[in-house]
Amino acid sequence: MNTRRIMILLIVILLSSTQLLMSGASFATVETKTLDGADFTFPDDALKTQITLFALALGTSRASGEMQQGHLLQWQRLLESDGGSLGKIPIYHFPVLDVPRFIQGVVRRGIAKSYDELVPPDQGAILFLNQADEFASQAGIPIDDQATLAVVRSDRSIVGFVKGPPTTATYTELKSLLATEESKL
Repeated sequence: MNTRRIMILLIVILLSSTQLLMSGASFATVETKTLDGADFTFPDDALKTQITLFALALGTSRASGEMQQGHLLQWQRLLESDGGSLGKIPIYHFPVLDVPRFIQGVVRRGIAKSYDELVPPDQGAILFLNQADEFASQAGIPIDDQATLAVVRSDRSIVGFVKGPPTTATYTELKSLLATEESKL
């Protein structure tokens, strides 16, 4: 078998296993505020269309969170520039953090500034969680210090996810996830 066929086979197996893992996975409800301070219920307030992309930064340190945020903003730029169907799918940004309550407002404003002009303030909210590992486990998404782009249906179910920065492989994986889902609609 040639290398190209092996790569295609591996991608199909990976996507199939990711989708099998995702069956039944969903997100817990979190009451929070958008980047501009408006009340927001995660994930429901983001699920206004059949399919939505969630850009999740699930880091174990500040440095990891900042690196993931950079990768997710690269995804944002790439998807906005996509002339096809990917550019039409809404993307919401959700950093997941465990910080004391008394500094959450300061943290929200700081992160909002870093998203300024790239992410509309109503398409981002910080999920302040004490149990990020429990949140990620319920969603079936490992915390591994890589940016996560999750494909979510309007019924809250998770179709699958892509990890890491945008590369040819991760972009192809995302397109395959979305193509599989769009064929079901």
